[in-house]
Amino acid sequence: MVPILRRIVTSSEAREARTSTAMQRLRVVLFSLRSLTFSSETSRAVVLDTVFEPVFWVIDHFVRILGPAFVLLVIGLTTSVVVIWYSFVLPAILLYTTPWIVLHIATAHWLLINIVFHYFKAVFTSPGRALQDSNSNLENVKSGKYSICKKCIQIKPPRSHHCSICKRCVLKMDHHCPWINNCVGHFNHQHFILFCIFMCLGTLYVTVSARNLFIMHFFHDWSRASINNGKNNSTLLHVSSRVKPAGSYRDKEESASKSEHRCILFVFMLCSSVTLALGILTGWHCRLISYGETSIEWHSNRDDAKRLRKKGLIFSNPYNFGVWNNWKMLLGLVNGRSWLCILLPSTHPPYGDGISWHPLPNDLKKSRQGKLHIV
Repeated sequence: MVPILRRIVTSSEAREARTSTAMQRLRVVLFSLRSLTFSSETSRAVVLDTVFEPVFWVIDHFVRILGPAFVLLVIGLTTSVVVIWYSFVLPAILLYTTPWIVLHIATAHWLLINIVFHYFKAVFTSPGRALQDSNSNLENVKSGKYSICKKCIQIKPPRSHHCSICKRCVLKMDHHCPWINNCVGHFNHQHFILFCIFMCLGTLYVTVSARNLFIMHFFHDWSRASINNGKNNSTLLHVSSRVKPAGSYRDKEESASKSEHRCILFVFMLCSSVTLALGILTGWHCRLISYGETSIEWHSNRDDAKRLRKKGLIFSNPYNFGVWNNWKMLLGLVNGRSWLCILLPSTHPPYGDGISWHPLPNDLKKSRQGKLHIV
C-alpha cells in the first residue's frame, strides 16, 4: 500500500513539474515576442488602430464611394422641404396679417439663401493642403516645428492630420464629413459651422411654421380644420364632406388632399428630427470652437491632460485664445469686419493661413488674450 502511495505522490509531483516548466517556457516565448515587437512609440491607441485597420479600410472606401450620394441626398431633402413649404405652408401663412406675412417670407428666404450658400461653399472649398517641399519648410522639419506624415510623406504643420478618405493631409483638420463629401479644415470650417447653424434655424422655423398644419392633419379631421394665427381664425376646406364633386374632379380633390396630408406629416417629422439631431451636433462643435479645439484635438488633449495629471501637472491648450477671439479667428472677423458679415453670404477667408497660429492683432481693442482652457 505504501509503495502505491509513493508512486501516486511521485507522479503528481512530476505533473506539477511539467506544468511549471511549460508555464515558464510560455512566459519566455511571450517575453521574447514582446521584446521583439517593443517600441517606445507603441501605445494602446496604436495597437487598436492596427487591429481595426481592416475595418477602417472598409469604412473609408464605403464613405468615399457613397460621398456624392450623401450630397445628393442633402440636396434632395432640402429641395423637398422647400417645395412643400411653398405648396402647403405658404398658402396658410398668406392668411395671416400683413406684418406676419412679411416677417415669415423675409425670414424663410434669408435662411434659405444662407443654407444653400454655406452648404455649397463647404462642399467645394478646399480645406487646405499640406505644404510643398522647400528649403524653409525642410529647415522647420529639422528643427521639429513641422513633422512628416507617415502615410503621404508630406510636410505636416501643427494641427494638420492625414485623411484616409481624401488621401491627403488637411490643415487644421476637424473631421471628414460624408454629408459634404469633403474634409472640414481650416478654409471651409467657417462655412461648415455656419451651414449647421443656419440649417438648424431653418428646420426649426419650418417646424414652428408648420405646427398648426401638423396638428390639424395628425390629431384632427384633416378634411376640415381651422388654423388660428392668434388674431384671425381661417378655415381651410380641403374636401367638403357635404358637397362631393362628381367624377374625376372629386378624385383629383381627394388625391390632392391625401398628398397634402402626407407632405405635411413628412416635412414636420423630418424637420423636427433634423433640428434635434443636428442641434446636438452643432452645439458640440460650437463648444469645441469656443475652446479652440478640433474634434481630433479634443481626443488628444484629453489623453495629454490625463498623462500630465498623473505627473501633477495641468494641461493648457496653446491654441485657445479665449472664446471671443476663437470665434473671430474662425469666422475671419478681422480687418474691420463685424459680426454682421456672417448674417449674409460672404466669401471672406478665416484668420491666418492654417500653418502658423498667432493671437489676433494687437490693434483690436476688444482682444481678450489667452485664458487657456484646462481639460
